[in-house]
Amino acid sequence: MTLRQLINQSIYGTTGYVSSQDDLDSLEGYILHNLPVLKEYKQIVVTTNYKNYPEFIKENTQLWKKYFPNCIILDSKINRGHNFGTVDLDDLLFDYCKENNIEWLCKSANDIILQEQILDKEIKEADFYYLNGIGYGGMVPYGFDFNRIINEDFYPQTNFYFINVSKTDYLNDKNHVNEIYNKVQTIPGYDGRAWEHGFRSCEKLLSECIERNNLLKYHLVSQEKYIILLDVIKNNQIHDCSHKNIMIEGICHFQSNNPQIIEI
Repeated sequence: MTLRQLINQSIYGTTGYVSSQDDLDSLEGYILHNLPVLKEYKQIVVTTNYKNYPEFIKENTQLWKKYFPNCIILDSKINRGHNFGTVDLDDLLFDYCKENNIEWLCKSANDIILQEQILDKEIKEADFYYLNGIGYGGMVPYGFDFNRIINEDFYPQTNFYFINVSKTDYLNDKNHVNEIYNKVQTIPGYDGRAWEHGFRSCEKLLSECIERNNLLKYHLVSQEKYIILLDVIKNNQIHDCSHKNIMIEGICHFQSNNPQIIEI
């Protein structure tokens, strides 16, 4: 089957953060770029947190409704910052799907750009479609052995994936997230590096969900292109596992402050 067929039966759930009118202006650019693909989804669900809730709620809603009048808007009244705020939005989206018996969720983020070519991509039947996340540091334990990485590494990115919600129990371990959040609140001068205080990372929590529910996995990147990606990461010593500004298989985590894109 093609990815278009999966998209046609999925909701597109996107997460984002709004702190200013500039953020909204940038967001509109992403929406316009992605329109041909986004219109293929059966529904759009938007989850957002804000720098100063409820500032910009009305403007954010109007922006999304301008292009998708029937979209669902889910605003978070709290923002627990990087890592924890991300998990909160992911859970808000996932729990909405659970409560409304939505089978397929395409989890995305406001800074993802999509090319129309993804619609014709051939895929095999699975319960979870993903992009594996790995950086230079993550390759070290494998001795930069690409075959071992391909066969053994599972660290799914949380900014774009498809998941069969109906086959899962829950997404993130909320007790763990709350425990570490409460812990770091007591640390003087906490610098946001939650992983140094026991946080298992958004990617790890997602992988636990997939493995806990025994979901059948399918990597959206072909082995041929994944090897090229690994080579780029190794040669350029890219440590960020989210592959910012690398367009691969028509999907890119695009940071607009650096317009240069590496296309694989």
